[in-house]
Amino acid sequence: MSIIGDVVTDALSNVFTFARRDRGLERLMAEGELLPARIYAIRYVEQHDTADTWLYGLDVPTAAGPLRVTVRQQLLPEPERAHLGATVLVRHRDGDVAIDWEETLRRAGVALGDEPAVAFRTKQLRHAIEPGIDHRGSDRSRLEQGRRAQARITGIEPVVVMGMSTDAWNVRLVVDDDGAARPVAGRRMRVPAFAVHLLDEGTTVPVAIDRRRPDRVTVDWAAAAEHAVAATP
Repeated sequence: MSIIGDVVTDALSNVFTFARRDRGLERLMAEGELLPARIYAIRYVEQHDTADTWLYGLDVPTAAGPLRVTVRQQLLPEPERAHLGATVLVRHRDGDVAIDWEETLRRAGVALGDEPAVAFRTKQLRHAIEPGIDHRGSDRSRLEQGRRAQARITGIEPVVVMGMSTDAWNVRLVVDDDGAARPVAGRRMRVPAFAVHLLDEGTTVPVAIDRRRPDRVTVDWAAAAEHAVAATP
């Protein structure tokens, strides 16, 4: 989907989200116990004709013991804060869980102003998903077929369309290609929200180099995010 299409789709999806009403969720958010939860897994599915799907695997320490659940939920604004290994605040009631994004952002010191925090949970899965990141996106074939290497981020610039931020970035890399360092410029590179916190000069990320076009380099953001968590003491 194009960047402009993503912006329009996101805006429309929010309109349709607010048109629905889940009384059970409303009760959970009003009466549920507020608890910290650690994100142990993320499944991100890119869609072409609807809003993208986000599932978060949560480890919740309840009074009755540890609880591992998975919720399908849209988080706005600043969804990049909900990355693998991050702590979010949730509401819990009799095994039912939903991320309280407004309270999470408030505790993090985010000034929302007139922009409401959206945390629309559409489903709690019966079985929790496996740990790690499962990114089902358009770059999957490039990652599977490309030649693996490491790259270092040397520059970043967000892409803005019509005054609105997008999930695209201009990213400059230096690729370690069989011992030879070469610069690569990635224009309008889509960076999933779960990996935005990795966009920092000096960060090393795994990449796949196109076997026919060495100038085409695809970053494996899922592997990079998993490695960042594994490297954290």
